[in-house]
Formats: sequence, structure tokens, C-alpha cells
Amino acid sequence: MGKKSFSATKLRDFLILRLQHIWITIELYQKNRLANHAAAGAYAFLLSAAPVLLIISYFISRFLVNSPELVADMLQGIGFLSGVINANEFINNFLGSTNPGFAGILTVIPLLWTARLCALSMQRGLGVIFPSSRFNPIKAAAIPLGLGFLVILYIFTMLMESSLAQYFYKSLNFFLQGSVSSVFSIFPSYLLSLIILAVLVMVSYRIIPENPPKWKYIITGALICIVLKEIFTFIFSIFINPDRYNLLYGALGRLFLLLANVYFFFIFFLLCAQFIMVQNYSEPLLFIRFRKQRLKSAKSLIPFDRLFTSLPSSLSRYSGFFRGGEVIFIRGSVGTEVYYVLSGKAGVYLDEKCLNRIDIIEENHFFGEMEFVVSDGRSASIKAETDLSVLILPRDLFRSIMQNDPDTDQNLILDLSERLRSRNR
Repeated sequence: MGKKSFSATKLRDFLILRLQHIWITIELYQKNRLANHAAAGAYAFLLSAAPVLLIISYFISRFLVNSPELVADMLQGIGFLSGVINANEFINNFLGSTNPGFAGILTVIPLLWTARLCALSMQRGLGVIFPSSRFNPIKAAAIPLGLGFLVILYIFTMLMESSLAQYFYKSLNFFLQGSVSSVFSIFPSYLLSLIILAVLVMVSYRIIPENPPKWKYIITGALICIVLKEIFTFIFSIFINPDRYNLLYGALGRLFLLLANVYFFFIFFLLCAQFIMVQNYSEPLLFIRFRKQRLKSAKSLIPFDRLFTSLPSSLSRYSGFFRGGEVIFIRGSVGTEVYYVLSGKAGVYLDEKCLNRIDIIEENHFFGEMEFVVSDGRSASIKAETDLSVLILPRDLFRSIMQNDPDTDQNLILDLSERLRSRNR
């Protein structure tokens, strides 16, 4: 019975923790206005697709020139064109160009530029989620190049999975005899494009942040991103008929559908990146939300706020308790922990014997933070005036809390100012 109760408690804590992570992710996603970055990434991606299409068209035209019988077979498969178009004249007149020349160069340059724009959009979106305090010019220049290459590679594989491309794979003997055929025999074109997309997502999550998240969070976030993208594409294809849009709006109709799919992929991409950030900084973010809910009145809480009214299970390991009259630390002692009062009162004393009290610290306030700022030993003695329940926050955790919450900085400055005034008096 005890084991079952323990397992049920662990499951409940796990589910609550995941709900807390999801809710914080949604809040930060909206706060950071990441939908705008998703739109920028979608437009840049579509701009990259156009020159890729031109390059693929050129290579296909070269294949057709070398296989006139393939063109004849293709034309025979189109009923209303059979007998109307002469395959030889079609090849000689339309596909008889010799070299791409200057126009081909002008196709490659926009491809590199638009792929770089897409990579920069991804970099800027992730830069909002994982802000950097240092600027590395070499890294800033290398990241768009590397991501741009993966963007181009993904677009190529995505376009080459079309039905027309599949026809070429089966029909062109020289293509099937090449080394590339072994890749497509092991990985179907759809699976290959999905693998490249997953690599693009994971590489972005890893190399763009100044302090990369843990791999377990990156892999989880990338898998969630790909799964959400596939689910959306499947549902979108069920409810939206491309032929109807093509009939009503022509090529613009299909462009709109493609833009919608790409836009939602970038939404999932940034949403999962935000989720990775929340998991990577779970403890400071949970503390920030827990503290903010304690400062609110019960009437102002919305339903999801009640997820954070109780002490998160992951923070319970920092809990501490002191009996009334117990000295927590004395002036001049060495310590880097910062204490947050959950309940009770603590007295501030200027002497080691705790005889000269100058201030009272009540719940929802910190003490011990002066040493975090100056690192010069405890500036006062602290004694529990009543039974005192606290969170004992390590230095690194408190630093992360301050980095993720400007309100903590402001409140800390106000508390320190008031305490210094009390000390001077």
C-alpha cells in the first residue's frame, strides 16, 4: 500500500511539473512575441525554395536531354498531349540550352542569400529565447553559413520527394546506378528529408545558445517539434483540399497552403525551443512563479496560477527549518547561500551574540543576499524570532533567478536599501 501511494505521488508530481513547464512555455512564448519570428522564418524559407526549384529544373532538363525516350514516355502518359507534341522538337527547342551561364550564377547567389536569411531568422528567434551576454563575431558569421547549408539540403530533399522526382528515380538508369541510389534505397526520400529536418532543428538548438541546453532536453524538444509538424501536416491535408484552392486561386492557392505549413513548423520550432529553455532553467523559473503567486491576492489568481501556489516538488530539497531563537548565521561568517522566508520571522542583528536587533525579515523576503553581492562575509547576524521555514538557495541558483527575473533585482535593491537605512539608524 505504501509503495502504491509513493508511486502515485511521484506520478502526480511528474504530471504537475510537466503542466507547469508547458504553462510557463506558453507564457514566455507570448511574452517574447515569437510568432513574429516564426513568420519571418517562414517567408525566408519560401524565398529559399524558389532558387532551389530553378536549380532542380536545370538538372532535370539536363537529364531529359540525355534521355529523349524518357520524354516520349512521359508525354504519352499525358493523354491530351499525346500526338500533339513531338518529343524530339521539344528536346531540341526547349531543352537544348548548352550551359547555365550568367543566369545560373544569378540563381545560385539568391539561393545562398535567402538560405542565410532563413538561418538568421532562426538565429534571432532562438536569440530571444536564449539571450547572450557576449558577442562572438566568428560564431555569429559561422552559424548562419552552417544552418543555411542545412536549410538548402532540406529543401532539396523535400522537393526531390515529389511524385515527379520519384518517377525520375525509377526511370533514369544512370541515376540508379550511381552511389546516390544506395542512399535512397536505405532511406526513402520522405524519411531522408525528415532526418535532415531533425538534424537542422537539433543543431540549431545546440549551437545558437551561448550556454547550450543539455542534450536530453534538445533531443526531446526536437522530437516533439517534428511530431507536432507531422501531426499538423496530416490534419491540414485532411481538412484542406489543395485542388480546391488551386481551382479558386491558381498557383497562389498552393503557395498559401505551403506558407501555412511552413509557418506552423516555425511556430513549433520556436515553441519547442522555449520548452527546452524552461526545462533547462526549471528550478529558477519555478521559484519565480511560486514567489509571484505568493505575492498575489487569492482573488487575482487565474485557474492556471494555482499550479504554482504550492512549493514545487523540485524545490523541496532546498527547504530548511529553524526553531524560534535558533541562530542561523553570525556576522563575519562565510556563506554564499541566500535564504527565502516561507513562513515565520527572522531578526537582523549587528552583533555576534544577537543582542542588538535592527530589523525584522518576514515571509516572502530574502536574507543573506548581501554576501551574494559583495562576497565579503556575512554583514549581520540572523536569528529565527519564531519557528522559521525557509528555502536555502545556492549561489548559482540565486544568480539564475536574478538573470531570469528583473523583478527580483528590483525587490532585492529595495530590500537592501531599506536594510542599510535601518542599520545606519
